Amino acid sequence: GGGGGGGGGARLLLRRRQKRLLLVLLLFPRRRRWRGRLRGGTAGASRSRTSSPASACQRRRSTSPPPPLPHRVASKPRGPNIGGGAAAAVASSPIRRAGAFDNAIPEYASYVDKAKRRGTPPKDLGVLKRTINEQSIDADPVTFSGLRGCDGKPNCFSTTGDSLLEDRILTGVDTLISPWRPPADDPAPFKTLASAVKEYKPGQSFIDGGGFAVVKETDSYLYVQFEALKKGYIDDVEFAMAGGREQGIQVRSSSRVGQTDFGVNAIRLNAIAASLRAKGWAIDEITPKTHQDYFYAADDARDQTFDKDRRKGTEMENGRMDRPAIG
Repeated sequence: GGGGGGGGGARLLLRRRQKRLLLVLLLFPRRRRWRGRLRGGTAGASRSRTSSPASACQRRRSTSPPPPLPHRVASKPRGPNIGGGAAAAVASSPIRRAGAFDNAIPEYASYVDKAKRRGTPPKDLGVLKRTINEQSIDADPVTFSGLRGCDGKPNCFSTTGDSLLEDRILTGVDTLISPWRPPADDPAPFKTLASAVKEYKPGQSFIDGGGFAVVKETDSYLYVQFEALKKGYIDDVEFAMAGGREQGIQVRSSSRVGQTDFGVNAIRLNAIAASLRAKGWAIDEITPKTHQDYFYAADDARDQTFDKDRRKGTEMENGRMDRPAIG
């Protein structure tokens, strides 16, 4: 008898504890939140974070449908805030093909939507303080105002570089060229140079099909960007008359990306130089004899590329390089 009575008392005590626990949970929502975490993880906690016993009862009693979702009106595409006569001028102006210079060849339209690799221009373009022969053993360092040099890759030419060939080839191929010298009877040589550059024909010798644009022009400095036809490679070309007339015109033509330029910078400079030679300028032509390593790298790249257009106008258009068999 005593065991049965003890069990009934225990059950009664358990019921009282359950009622007390229920009362505590109703009066203190935070404890309910912890209970939700133990049962359902963070989902239960998030549901009870802003709830209370009163709001829970109101939700259960409410039978009204939820409010309708607000009607979303399609917004107009964002654009520059142009008003008045400026807007009319933009609307009436011809549409410029995205990514193309105004003088790009017509074939550029076939590649206008293709991904472009324009690269980033060096931060130290322009006429700045330069020093050559810094690492040379046999030549003294020289500091002057001039254009940027090249970094040894076969995709650049510049009139700035170490004096000795053995010093230049320590960082790569030889890319040094001589300054361009105008004739003595030219009263405005830099204007003559600028006119020759602006008369350059994009697409000549199958290069620069994306056209070109003058970025900066002064009485003694000219900065022009040239764009490739297909992938939009940008080459930075600079001319400067930093010293006197007798020192000639400084020149730099360089690609931004890639290891080799497939001979593009040499072809471009030779084309501009040819038009100036006809006016009496003294300019050395860039050839395989003057820059053997540069042209070998260009021919090697043309031979291995999948782009057959890279071989147009060259000796490899109908033939390939002879490579020794290995093994």
